[in-house]
Amino acid sequence: MIAEFKIRNFYSLRNEQALSFIPSNDDTSRDIYTEEVADGVSLLKIACIYGSNASGKTNILKALDFFSQFMVNDSLHKGDEIGVVPFLLDDVSNKERSRFEMTFYLNREKYKFIIVLDNKVIYEEVLQVYSSVQPTLLYKRTYNPAKDATDIVFGGKVGLLKKSREAIEGNTINNRTVIAAFGKSNVEKSRLNLVYEFFSQGIAPIIYPQSSLMSFTKRRIKRDRDGRLKKFILHFLKASDFNISDIAIHEEEVGLTPEMELIIKNTPGMPEKAKEEILKKGMLHSDEMFFVHHTSNGDKELSEELESRGTKRYMGLATILYDLLVHGAILPIDEIETSIHYELLSYFIKVFLANSKRGGQLIVTTHDINLLDEDYIRRDVIWFTDKNDDGESQLIRLSTLGLHKTQSIYNAYRQEKLVDLPFLDSIYMDMDEYYEHETWE
Repeated sequence: MIAEFKIRNFYSLRNEQALSFIPSNDDTSRDIYTEEVADGVSLLKIACIYGSNASGKTNILKALDFFSQFMVNDSLHKGDEIGVVPFLLDDVSNKERSRFEMTFYLNREKYKFIIVLDNKVIYEEVLQVYSSVQPTLLYKRTYNPAKDATDIVFGGKVGLLKKSREAIEGNTINNRTVIAAFGKSNVEKSRLNLVYEFFSQGIAPIIYPQSSLMSFTKRRIKRDRDGRLKKFILHFLKASDFNISDIAIHEEEVGLTPEMELIIKNTPGMPEKAKEEILKKGMLHSDEMFFVHHTSNGDKELSEELESRGTKRYMGLATILYDLLVHGAILPIDEIETSIHYELLSYFIKVFLANSKRGGQLIVTTHDINLLDEDYIRRDVIWFTDKNDDGESQLIRLSTLGLHKTQSIYNAYRQEKLVDLPFLDSIYMDMDEYYEHETWE
């Protein structure tokens, strides 16, 4: 689980901003909001980020997404651009380095990782473990400009033989992390396995409002050999007051159109043999999901194209919830309320909090301020993004703003006692200058 994530000089985050899952002294629902990760240490399971449009809340998720994927990315060649985007609204930051720092817990031990880089070079990379109060160095890499190469110092607790360290050093190029180089090297098991698996499997990609959850759900259900996922989804939908009694996937073959053939021919990453087989056959397998609705007139089956966007989105969230609860993962969701009624959103969050016991964490952005009016919401899980006059995003934790515990968060937010709301001008506009020049084409 993540304890703290710090970002500096990335997109709109110019100065260092920190997202923390370390709970405050608030005792509100502590038993369901936190999970123990080490003796005497518990971390929060959720963070909800509010902010006006373009205030930078999605950039927090993008920072986590970039960081976790870059950690294990071994596809870059020497000289390739890394893809980090610095703050661009001044004349200085684009020449400065970006910095990411994460403190996290694995197997009841605390780890800290720091990386400093620009779009071409990793200048510093440090991994420490806290087996006791004091940190122990697992490795430190630094950039040597004289050699235009990387120097790595491994600590004694890393658990690697000399030849394994040399193999990792050989795979660590200037734009590749040591962790990614470890993943590329044939070396014995060590502490680095835990860290590699955490970043490669433990942190999921961002779910955006436009993300297709149906295709993800179909793939998961097709792999659901014992039917447990399907059982969970149906139970969750029924508990959420959907009258869906069953779901099924029907496979069918669709004839290829010239447009589809062109797409297949130009699909990157698809093996040429697979392309040839599809094109030769002239058919493509298609999966369509059907929903069985229980009504007073009996059970009726409807195809997915006839279902509402909200129903399909919520079923996708149910699939994600299953993975969160059963496997444990860190999941960023942008605008989690998309196509979802507030009561369903609230139920989804409550079910996650009450049942998550395997290290799952939700990091969500939302515009739905109804959550701020709920008694069950802890103040240390609410965050706000706000932009200053320089266009720089600032991440602010509600529990640090000094709001009295008897004062309504919802009312304080609406009254701009917490952060500024968008300034809206008069609804009346002088349309005459537009009317006289506009003609229909």
